[in-house]
Amino acid sequence: MRQMRAATLTGYIEVARHVGLDPYALLRRFGISPNFLDDPENRHAAEPIVRLLEESAQASGCAAFGVLMAECRSFAQLGPLCLLLERLPTVRSVVRTLSDYRRHFNDVMNITLEEDGETSLITAELLPEYALPQITDFTVARLHRNLAGASGGRWHPASLHLAHEKPADSAIYRRYFACRIEWGSSFNGFSCARSALDLPNPLADETKARHASQLLKMIELGPEEAPVGDQVRRAISLLLPSGRATMDHVATNLGLSPSALRRRLDREHRHFADLLGEVRRELAQRYLANSAHSITEISDLIGYTSISSFTRWFTSEFGMSPISWRSAQLSITAMNGRRADMH
Repeated sequence: MRQMRAATLTGYIEVARHVGLDPYALLRRFGISPNFLDDPENRHAAEPIVRLLEESAQASGCAAFGVLMAECRSFAQLGPLCLLLERLPTVRSVVRTLSDYRRHFNDVMNITLEEDGETSLITAELLPEYALPQITDFTVARLHRNLAGASGGRWHPASLHLAHEKPADSAIYRRYFACRIEWGSSFNGFSCARSALDLPNPLADETKARHASQLLKMIELGPEEAPVGDQVRRAISLLLPSGRATMDHVATNLGLSPSALRRRLDREHRHFADLLGEVRRELAQRYLANSAHSITEISDLIGYTSISSFTRWFTSEFGMSPISWRSAQLSITAMNGRRADMH
């Protein structure tokens, strides 16, 4: 029986509520216990999870449900595998390692790399009986986050390729991937310049990568309930673009009253304002690192009503304006590209 990790459904509760669904009713409908989600290493038959995501998209009318599932997660939430990926020398080595560790995710996916001349194709293949649009979109979106995260935000695809047709509303796809999208493609994945896979990772460390690989083979993670702070972060990332990332709206998304949410955050010694700031900082850097997003668009995406307010906040957080930060990052990327070409 093909299986998937419970980590596949991390954030499902928040995303389902965000698009107006009753997540617990849908989980019960497909025979998935909410307790199953408590431990990301739990395994479940793949078919009900695939059908759950598909039904959630259809019931909500949100064709990008799978992308939203990936969007509300960070690279660090990949789990212990991120400790290995972030220490590998190049993006190419990350792709190969993801392929080697594919069963860390599920039993229905393969990641392949094909190189023809100056172009590279990174393909996320799912077994045909499971290759429905939502799990496909989720898999490709997570692959994008893993490659970008492991490279410190330096890797960007030239194009996203999706085998399914363009939905009526593709705004979430454009926001998340910020590159050219080829709908109705012959494969699911990405195309990029071959040289982009040789981008050096400034955090690469052969010894730490070897130790991380050994730990992945030895350590069995025990059950751990997701902290409410992590749930709040996911809800904030979903609600920011609509300007609704407030305590009241986040509490509603989590099925709590504002006072109950405050008490639970207090028990974890965390504060809503701090979590909001953390998510904004991460998203601002992620969007600025991709030149496809204008400063105006980024201001809207992280919940600011004016560019001036966004610029003042960003400057206070990073010591420079958004434009200056983007220019500095582009210079670093260009320098790393020249170094890679020299080698």
